[in-house]
Amino acid sequence: MFSEQLAVWLEKSAFIKVLDSLSKLGLLVAAIAFLREIPKWEERAAEEARRRQLEYWRAIDVARTTTRTKKGELYSTSLKIALEGLAAEKDTSGKPIKLTNIAAGGAKLEAVDLENSHLYVCGFQVADLSEANFRNTTLEVVHFTRARLFGANFSNAVFLDVGFTHALCDSETLFPDGFDAQKAGAYLIKPDADLKQAKLVNALLWNANLQGANLQGANLQGAIMGGLKNNWQRTNLQNANLEGARAGRVDLRFADLRNANLQGADLYNANLQGADLKGADFRGARFITADQIKAAEFYYEAIYDDDFHKELGLFP
Repeated sequence: MFSEQLAVWLEKSAFIKVLDSLSKLGLLVAAIAFLREIPKWEERAAEEARRRQLEYWRAIDVARTTTRTKKGELYSTSLKIALEGLAAEKDTSGKPIKLTNIAAGGAKLEAVDLENSHLYVCGFQVADLSEANFRNTTLEVVHFTRARLFGANFSNAVFLDVGFTHALCDSETLFPDGFDAQKAGAYLIKPDADLKQAKLVNALLWNANLQGANLQGANLQGAIMGGLKNNWQRTNLQNANLEGARAGRVDLRFADLRNANLQGADLYNANLQGADLKGADFRGARFITADQIKAAEFYYEAIYDDDFHKELGLFP
C-alpha cells in the first residue's frame, strides 16, 4: 500500500515533471549536436579516403620506376596491395574509382583480386596473373600481351579495347560468355595444342602441360619451361628456338628436338629419355651431362661444344 501511494505522489510531483522535461531536452540537444557533427564526419571520412588513395597511388608510382630484371620482371609486394586497395575504393557516387595508367609490365601479381573494379589505360604485358580475379571488372584499353593468365577469372567482365596478343591461357582460364581468346591472339596451353610457329619469347611456361603439342618452329627463346608439374612429353619441338631457355627439370621424354636450337639453354636435370636429338644444337648449353644426353635417340648426330664431344666419346 505504501509503494502505491509513493508512486502516485511521484507522478504528481512537479520535480519529477521537471526532470522528465530536462531529459527530453537533453535528448533533443544531443540529437541536434549529432546532426551538426554529420557533415564533419563525412568531411573527415572523405579526407581519410583521399589520404588512403594517395598512399596507394604512391606505391604504384614507385613500382613504375622500380628497376626490372634483365628479363623485364618486376618484383613489388606493395604493388599488389595497392592495386587491391584501390580496386575496393569508391568515388562520391559510390561507383568504383578508375585505376588509370597502371604500368605493371612484368609484375608478379599471382592471385591479385580486382573484382568489380574499373581499369582504364593499363598495361600488364608479360605479367604473371595466374589465378587473378577480374570478375565483373570493366577493362577499358587494357593490354595483357604475353601475360600468364593460367586460372585467371574474367567471368562477366566488360571488355572495351582489351588486347590478349600472345597471352598464355589454360583450360582453367575463364572468359565472358561468347569471347574467343584464341581469336583475340591468346595461346591456349594444353596437351596436343597446335602452337606451330608460336611466338613464345620469354614465355612464363612453368608447370605447363604441353604433352603431344605441336611447337614446330616455335620461338621459345628465354622461355621458362620447368616446374614440378611440367609435361613436355612427345612434344614436337622440331626446328624450335630454345636458345637461353630455362628448362631445368623439364620432362622432354620422347620429344622431337630435331634441328632445335638449344644454345645456352639451362638443362639441369632435364629428362631427355628417348628424345630425338638429330641435328639439335647444344653449344653453350648449361648443366648437361653425358648420361643425360646418351639417354636420348640420335644424340651422336647433334651439335656440341668440342669439349663435350670428347666427353661423349664422339669426334667433333
